[in-house]
Amino acid sequence: MDLHNLQIPLEHWLFIIGIILLVIEIAFFGFATFVLLFVGIAMLIVGALMKLGVLPVGIDIAIGAVSLLSISGAVLLWKPMKKIQSSKEMSKVEVGFVGHRFSVQTDIGPNSPGNYSYSGVAWTVVSSTKIPRFTEVKVIKADVGQLTVQPVDELLD
Repeated sequence: MDLHNLQIPLEHWLFIIGIILLVIEIAFFGFATFVLLFVGIAMLIVGALMKLGVLPVGIDIAIGAVSLLSISGAVLLWKPMKKIQSSKEMSKVEVGFVGHRFSVQTDIGPNSPGNYSYSGVAWTVVSSTKIPRFTEVKVIKADVGQLTVQPVDELLD
């Protein structure tokens, strides 16, 4: 097979590069920049319009149309996209043990830590306040081998 005669049409290149840019934006940047998102979507649209015959096939037309669509999309959608992005960043995410609830089996206080076994691992449980045994607590901080807790009823106040 002669690879020199294997030519890929421009509209297919636009699809390929557009998809690659979208994958990079999503996988590596997590919608942090939006630049690759706008350019990738514009490339897909221009590729589709060329394939359908709405736009003539040409590199100069492709560059102009992708630029125009990218800039237009960025101008129109930048503020709404940033608003969506910032609202996700502000939401509190509980990671690992933080947020985990359980009942303490012994009295716990600032000078008297307790123990908690979870998944076969023994944890030291500490609190800045006195907590009586059998009280439901919530982990507010997790360190190596140590869980800092507060009573659940205290968190509801």
